[in-house]
Amino acid sequence: MRNVLRGLFAAGALALPLLAGAASPPKPFSADYEVRRNDQHIGTGQVSLQRLGDGVYELVTRSQATEGLAALAGIEREERSRLRWTGDGLELVSYQMQQKAAWKNREERLSVDRAAGQASSHWKDQSASYAAPAGLLDPHGTTAAIMVALAAGERGSMDFPVAGRRGVETQTYRVAAAVRLRTAIGTERALRVERQRGADNGRVTKLWFARNHGWLPLRIKQYESDGETLDLRITAIR
Repeated sequence: MRNVLRGLFAAGALALPLLAGAASPPKPFSADYEVRRNDQHIGTGQVSLQRLGDGVYELVTRSQATEGLAALAGIEREERSRLRWTGDGLELVSYQMQQKAAWKNREERLSVDRAAGQASSHWKDQSASYAAPAGLLDPHGTTAAIMVALAAGERGSMDFPVAGRRGVETQTYRVAAAVRLRTAIGTERALRVERQRGADNGRVTKLWFARNHGWLPLRIKQYESDGETLDLRITAIR
């Protein structure tokens, strides 16, 4: 369960190169989600993006187990990314993950000292420091960065520098299809975006972004290498 929670367009048109326009800051939103594990309802979730001022945005994702053994264990998880608008994109200020369960609590943190050009990570009793390139994101904050890219008209593949525990990796996402997605709030026009990983990784991440709601995520589905799946499906926009 802990490993699963870590992970929480027309084909012809997609084949043609599209010219992206000027990037604009993401649109704030707040939405509720159903959380499903292996296609069984296990809990609820909330995702919100708020403008804090001075060009800083905060993306927060929460999930709570309400069914089965996960509920008995009281599993709750929160991820909180603070991101600064640079004029043409977002970059990481800080990130924090907290996960609570009856048997164990976990926490991870990332922060960036932009003046020093350094990123710092902390997990368990370990820490690391490494160079922070411009436009650095955290894995959670890439959702907001994809929203910005889609709003600017970017299609095809998108690369993002992403901070990890010990260094920076490039994460690649690809706009895979235009779809009409059936959801609890109705049938929505969406773009399906997929994370590109090595063929031998076994993990797959798919995200559906709403064309008519500022490109907020309608659905996020994670396929793990062991066959487990975690699926967040929108139930309301607030």
